[in-house]
Amino acid sequence: MLFPYYLSPEGKQIVELVAKAHFQVKENISWCAGDNYAGAVILENKTFFICTKTILKGSNPNQYLNETVYHEAVHVVQACKGMKPIGIPLGQMPLPSTKMGDINRSISLTKKKWMRQMEYEAFWLEDKPKQVIYYLKKFCF
Repeated sequence: MLFPYYLSPEGKQIVELVAKAHFQVKENISWCAGDNYAGAVILENKTFFICTKTILKGSNPNQYLNETVYHEAVHVVQACKGMKPIGIPLGQMPLPSTKMGDINRSISLTKKKWMRQMEYEAFWLEDKPKQVIYYLKKFCF
């Protein structure tokens, strides 16, 4: 796998925790072919994947790759909670309009409107690796 070389120390720790939580960690799987995904979590087979080839095409790939790992790890936390949100109140997670657009894009890809709160948490936490580590430890072990 190539993506771990781009990760911050916290990003590497998060990937280790995701694997300890019994998720397969993969890179550039078939879902990545259309450039629609930067990464995702497939619940049916507990797969956490990163689309490194897609991310490396963009600007600032190191930051984008780390944010993608943090974001998808939040979905692992939510899976550990039985596909429930972490529970952060919306009022405590102000997001810029660009991130709100990203949430809408994500919901349109998955066709799962019930995931809006969970996407909100993932976008809010994607630049907060220490909090992601805290939640992984709290809810997955």
